[in-house]
Amino acid sequence: MAVIQAPASVQSHRSSPFGAAGSHDDDVGDRVAGWSWTFAAPDGTTGCEPLPSAGTSADLAVVFPCAGEHVVTLTVVDSLGLASAPATVRFRVEPSLDPPVVATGPDASVGHRCSGTPLTCTPWDGASSELAVSASGAAPGTVQFRYRWTVELPPELAGQPAPRVAFLPGNDVASPTVRIETDGTAIAGRYVLAVEAVDSRGMIAVGRQRVDVGNRPPVVSGGGRVLLPHGFEAATSRFVASGETSPATWSDPDGDPVQPVGFTATRSGDGGNVLDVQGLGDRARITVVVPYTRPADAAWLIGPDVSRRVELVVSDVNGARGSTAWQVEVANRAPRLANAVAAASVDHTYEAPFQRYAAQAALSTWVDDDGDPLAFSVSGAAPCAEVAGRQGTAWVTCGAPFTGRPGPGGLVGSHDLLVAVADPFEAGPAGATRLEIRNRPPRLLAPYAPMPVACRADPVACCSTDPGKGACVQHDVVFPQTTSALAIVVDDDGDPLDLAATATGACLSSAPIPPACSGASCSPLLTMCGAPSACGAFIPMGVLAVTVHDGLAGASGEVQVEGVCPP
Repeated sequence: MAVIQAPASVQSHRSSPFGAAGSHDDDVGDRVAGWSWTFAAPDGTTGCEPLPSAGTSADLAVVFPCAGEHVVTLTVVDSLGLASAPATVRFRVEPSLDPPVVATGPDASVGHRCSGTPLTCTPWDGASSELAVSASGAAPGTVQFRYRWTVELPPELAGQPAPRVAFLPGNDVASPTVRIETDGTAIAGRYVLAVEAVDSRGMIAVGRQRVDVGNRPPVVSGGGRVLLPHGFEAATSRFVASGETSPATWSDPDGDPVQPVGFTATRSGDGGNVLDVQGLGDRARITVVVPYTRPADAAWLIGPDVSRRVELVVSDVNGARGSTAWQVEVANRAPRLANAVAAASVDHTYEAPFQRYAAQAALSTWVDDDGDPLAFSVSGAAPCAEVAGRQGTAWVTCGAPFTGRPGPGGLVGSHDLLVAVADPFEAGPAGATRLEIRNRPPRLLAPYAPMPVACRADPVACCSTDPGKGACVQHDVVFPQTTSALAIVVDDDGDPLDLAATATGACLSSAPIPPACSGASCSPLLTMCGAPSACGAFIPMGVLAVTVHDGLAGASGEVQVEGVCPP
């Protein structure tokens, strides 16, 4: 608990004692270990500041230059560092009769410099590191004065190593010179050089001469534009860009020691995705991560509305700061044409489930050095409107519908195609290909077609004897009438066909073939007559006259069909 012991009466221009002897700590074994005093005139009148205006001792002698209401505040601290509630006392300072006055030199503003080994910092006006102060006391009558100079350090130096302040030749002369120095630590701020002019009557006049020691901020060089390469991680489906800034350098015009405060990052328009900055002293490592789940996400990495900025702040020992910044941009390498295919030729096929003629061809190949996903598009031929990328190669699919009659003419032929390729940020060079889609004409499978017949043995046998073997090598058989579908044509493209098959001969007949047949439906249904064979004299057979066309090309010919007993 803080307890203030104030004098019963206080007069201006006199030394008045204040004490804190009544302060105490109620905790067992604890004690008051520190004191903090402040004195002030409540109205804040300039020139009426008590001397000293603050203190840290248990007892304090204070001079009040002006009469009027004043206030004193005391806070005590125990041995554990815990502070008490402040105690405050208001009191009136009575005026003294015929008080002395003191005139001081003008306030001044100077810079400072740090130099030498070990480093020493002092005020500097461009010519000298020493400051001149002066005081001249005056009072009614003939009195003598003695002087005592003290210094009030800048409040911003609290917690810093205290500067060394020396009055030369001493602090008891009217006009000493003042030397202020630190060992490379903070020195800037307002120094209040206070003088007590004590006359022979024991009355005290208080004067203050203020010296502002300035500080120039450090100068930082570097910054600018930093371009980060990026890559696409397919396994995690995200863009990652990383790299380092260029190194920064700094210096201090006053020679102060300078230390980096740190790097900070600001950004906008990036969707709140990762922007990680790791300080490496004079540079920083930057990492940008943007997940990619849809094409629009790419704009969070590289987009017209994206802004990323990394700033380095440094500070000298006096707290002045300098900074530089880098504008962070993510670079992109457009897809490049790695293998240009100027011409390609493929066969077409017929896709029965979709009832369309189709052809698929591999065209040019592109490489994206960033590993970005690629988007393909194709133009130039209406049938070839589908394109997909496989490992960077453009695979085009061309198609034409089946209209009910054989005719792949809407697909077959030469098509001038232009494939455009882009990563999520920009397009690469286009690839032009002349694609030839071929047609293979239908063809007869063979001029001879065996037709399996379920033969049976004739009860009346006929036997031919082999002279060499002495055995019967042939028996009579009966060929029953047989009806069977027989494959006689093929189209290697699988196209629907216009097929006509006419049987000639007395033993062979054919059923009509459906228009636009395909696959098994192009195997005509043939009927072979039946009869007994007398010692091989009768073999069922006939000739099928065939004409086939796929709508672009055709074939014709005769196929000899012969009934064959299975082995």
